Amino acid sequence: MGKRKMKNGFVSILSFVLFFIIANDLFAFGKKQVEEKEPVNPEWTLCITTLDTSEMSPAWQTAGDTVTRSIAASLQYLDFRFRGEEETAYYRDYAWVKSRTEALNALVKKRDERDLLVFKGTPEWKYEKDLKAIDDAILKLEEALAEVDAQIPEVEGKPIFTLSGNNRSGIFPLPPKPGAEYHFCAEEKADAFLAGSLLEYHDRIYLSVKMYTRYTNSYSYENSVLFSPEDFEQVIDEISGHLAVAVSVAYPSAILVRSSRPESMILIDGIIAGSGEIEPRTHSPGEAEVAVHADNYLPVSIPLELNPGELAELFIDLTPLGQTVFSAEVPDKPGSKVFLGSLYMGETPLTLEIPKAESVYISVETPEGEIGSAIIRDNTLIRGNAQFTGNNNNAQADFLTSTPVSRAEQQVEKTRKKFYTAYGAFWIILPVALLASGIAGTYITANSSYSGGNPDTKSKLSNNAAFGNTIQTASYGLIGASLGLTFFQIYRYLSVSGGDSTPIVKEMKE
Repeated sequence: MGKRKMKNGFVSILSFVLFFIIANDLFAFGKKQVEEKEPVNPEWTLCITTLDTSEMSPAWQTAGDTVTRSIAASLQYLDFRFRGEEETAYYRDYAWVKSRTEALNALVKKRDERDLLVFKGTPEWKYEKDLKAIDDAILKLEEALAEVDAQIPEVEGKPIFTLSGNNRSGIFPLPPKPGAEYHFCAEEKADAFLAGSLLEYHDRIYLSVKMYTRYTNSYSYENSVLFSPEDFEQVIDEISGHLAVAVSVAYPSAILVRSSRPESMILIDGIIAGSGEIEPRTHSPGEAEVAVHADNYLPVSIPLELNPGELAELFIDLTPLGQTVFSAEVPDKPGSKVFLGSLYMGETPLTLEIPKAESVYISVETPEGEIGSAIIRDNTLIRGNAQFTGNNNNAQADFLTSTPVSRAEQQVEKTRKKFYTAYGAFWIILPVALLASGIAGTYITANSSYSGGNPDTKSKLSNNAAFGNTIQTASYGLIGASLGLTFFQIYRYLSVSGGDSTPIVKEMKE
């Protein structure tokens, strides 16, 4: 009867574990099912081609490359594009047709393989086995095709703007011939390309540019300007601004930042943008964050909400951190080396200027190799082995490069080790005692549930039950004793460390 109950208990536990594992897998599967798919076409790529300068004088033919590179440089800070309904529909259909074509080709290939299976001349048993495997594969491919038909791909509505791989490498290919524009975009892995030309017109320059987009299969943007050579830079800025609008399909925002400290570091969205002052930087409309950092000055972080076409001008006056004068000294060993963190600052006696509200680590090393250290914040010694005096404006620390351990400190260390030992022993004793108590309980249950008439069996079960009671009592007693010892060691450690130990700061002088 006892063995049967033990067996039933084991089966129950095993069933619970299996149920937990299966339920966990089903829950994870459910999470995977509702997991959102990543939108397709997360990037929008533009390829800038070489400007046509064949009808220009030799001097201006070389300027064509300058214009091309200037346009590319002006667009490299653009990082967004808003897709309209027409473009989104094109890429949605393109992704759906591509996925369906791939699934359909895989299905046709597998069906052709099935048709050719009969001509291989394999034995009947192998033919049936291969046929079943192919039929199962065909069934899965048909399900995959049906899934593709049922799903509508989600297209990224605000893709990341990037220049083509050639452009990023400094290469600007020749524009395609008429009729080969779509094929050119496919070769460059681009969604659009930019072409243009330079012409001389009565001592002036005529610049024209046009942009071809795949989703329209035509030139969707054109612009031209007639200018004098001395207006070259202004014209490039104007053309670049118009291109930025055409690429983004919305007016981009811009951020201008000026800091009161020329050496300050300016970050936009966590990326270093410059030092001290940055000219208007193109940014996509929406959320942005500007941060400014400078040594010994409070850092500033400003969140922004940019509207299309908005120029956000920030003038940031950094607040300096307070400075304290700190003197490091080793009275009996002058000439010791002083380090601020890992930076060597000089030899003692030495005076340092340290920012307030910042924790600094100072260490001193004597010529014999003895080391003293201190952590200082707001003219206060947080921890270390040094005698410290100070006021609101300056502070001084006499470093003790060899500090003897007092009897009270030894007692604190001893009680701490005893507490750790008792605490660790408790977590070893607890599971062992609970396991022994559970086994003992099985013997006790077996004796109480026995209803047979065999006196030998009954006597044996009675002895086992008595032994089980002894083990169970001893287990509970061991747990109680271990727990009591742990609480006693906690109380003893807190009492000793809080009352009898010497503080780290040996002496405090006003």
